[in-house]
Amino acid sequence: MRTGTLGPAQRAEALAGMAERELDVLVVGGGVVGAGTALDAVTRGLSTGLVEARDWASGTSSRSSKLIHGGLRYLEMLDFALVREALKERGLLLERLAPHLVKPVPFLYPLQHQGWERLYAGTGVALYDVMS
Repeated sequence: MRTGTLGPAQRAEALAGMAERELDVLVVGGGVVGAGTALDAVTRGLSTGLVEARDWASGTSSRSSKLIHGGLRYLEMLDFALVREALKERGLLLERLAPHLVKPVPFLYPLQHQGWERLYAGTGVALYDVMS
């Protein structure tokens, strides 16, 4: 495994190196999606460059759950077309495109009200499962 120093000089050197040759894939953004995309491209043997405006994954933890999901909250907004599209993309990632990177993860859904909230959330999750 190679290790190296990361800093302004190495960044300038890497950018100059990418400018000198043609890349198969250039990924813009070093968050979870960009890093995963770059990893997938490299493992397929493609020459890959990744550029990031700030530090790797800066700010993404507060803005992203890192979950591939079908948009359960969109179901609550009755946006069935968006839920269908998100579920289709999730299915492709799980079954075809990146089964080595994506796996089902159980989660707990906290309820604050005993009766009606359990029925409401349970109905939504059941509909979501039917749609997937």
